[in-house]
Amino acid sequence: MPTKRQILQGSVVVGTLSLVGSVTGILVETAIAAKLGMSARSDVFYVAYTLPYVITSLLSATGQFSLVPFFASIETSGKREDLARGFSYAMNVGAAGLTATALLGAAAAPWLMRGIAPGLTPVQLGTATELARWLFFVIVPAGVGEVLRSFLLSRQSFALPSAAGFFRNAAVIAGVVLGFHRFGYYSLVIGYFAGHLLQVAVLAAKIAISFPVRYSPVVRGGGEPFRNLRGAGAAQLGVAVGWQAVVVVERIIASFLPAGALTALNWGLKIMSTMAELVAGSIGTSALPGLSRAAARKEVAEQRRIFHNTLELALVLVAPLVVFCLELPRPIIRLIFQRGSFTPAATSEMASVFFFYSLSLLLYSALRVLAFQLFARQEGTNYFRISILQFALTAGFDLLYVGVLRMGPKGIPLAMVTSLALTATWAYRKNLCDLRSIVDHALRLFFAKNLLGAALAAASVAGLEFFFPAPATGLSNFSYLVATCSVGSGVFFATLFALKAISLSQFRTVGGDSSQE
Repeated sequence: MPTKRQILQGSVVVGTLSLVGSVTGILVETAIAAKLGMSARSDVFYVAYTLPYVITSLLSATGQFSLVPFFASIETSGKREDLARGFSYAMNVGAAGLTATALLGAAAAPWLMRGIAPGLTPVQLGTATELARWLFFVIVPAGVGEVLRSFLLSRQSFALPSAAGFFRNAAVIAGVVLGFHRFGYYSLVIGYFAGHLLQVAVLAAKIAISFPVRYSPVVRGGGEPFRNLRGAGAAQLGVAVGWQAVVVVERIIASFLPAGALTALNWGLKIMSTMAELVAGSIGTSALPGLSRAAARKEVAEQRRIFHNTLELALVLVAPLVVFCLELPRPIIRLIFQRGSFTPAATSEMASVFFFYSLSLLLYSALRVLAFQLFARQEGTNYFRISILQFALTAGFDLLYVGVLRMGPKGIPLAMVTSLALTATWAYRKNLCDLRSIVDHALRLFFAKNLLGAALAAASVAGLEFFFPAPATGLSNFSYLVATCSVGSGVFFATLFALKAISLSQFRTVGGDSSQE
């Protein structure tokens, strides 16, 4: 079973390669921003891509939660033919279901677009409808790719599945940069199709070379692993429907806000969730095979130990990110977006939205780690309950903050942090995954030490901001961010070392032998 060192080593592999994918993912938005700016034109595209993006995001965020435990459970039987059958079943059922969803979405696109963004003009809605009809079919290769990625992760092959996003995003960037002048909006459609197909080809080649499994047209399966997979799939379908309802509510609200607000909210959420996925998602991905095997073998103490270690590692890596996002939102947004049609005024507006979304980063990451534990324990029903609670609270606070209190675009990210806080409190009170025993005195003390380190890091960054003027050029902006984040990180980790929350040996051995603790 994985030790804390092994989880950290795996998360370093996942995190490092995911970083490449995350950076190129942000560059996709940078390329789009340079062509469309933050305007009514960009709003049209993001309205069209709303539901396909939600589905593909849910596939990548939750597909491994059901599929990695599924493959791990089958593996415990020791029969290669069972694993091949499970792989074929997941491929066939996933592809068939997503194809049906894509056909339904394309047929209903006119009504969906009007429902999502009633504040757009008829011409804008017509353009969004045509784009959406094509974009819905992106979900099919995205789903196939997630099955392939989850199979590799279940075999503890972390490198290529973590780097697969790079191939997808590189193709999208190439489509926008090389094709926008000729194809306009449709260069984005071409790029997304090419990217997901390339990702499928790379992952399939890896499986064929390293883990050959015999494919068959299986669409039925029996036994406990298949029953658990269907239960997890039903939970994820329910969560997908719930999340789409929230997205529709937020798009309806944003379509009545000033032009560009919808785009700003989309980008703010995407950057924040990308950071959480890069850290908490990487650590959880590294821990999930071990959690799943411990659950399959009914090793309760081992599961608790792995989950406790996962929470500690996630906290150490997320805390300084929260500090930098809250203290340096304008330099961060300027670095990512300010070029081409993206003006300094747009940077100021986007920085404000990003600041408020960053308030959710720690809570979002914590619930992300909790999701890994829920699915490792085959508790899809609890995942459904906690997700639907969060979505309902988010939609309710969206309407309160924006519709009633007139807080403008910042009301939507504030609704998110409020709903996450209440959801996390509910999860603790309901003792999901034995949280009350996991969040013991040692973990609370560890959190307090991290909080002190974050406070000192924030003070050091604030001091640098006071003594050094705001950067005037793109290069100086980059240098400024590197310097301030380096100093803040140094103060944060020095504090943890001084308080003996972490030790140098934990980091020295990340690249060494993981067979000993």
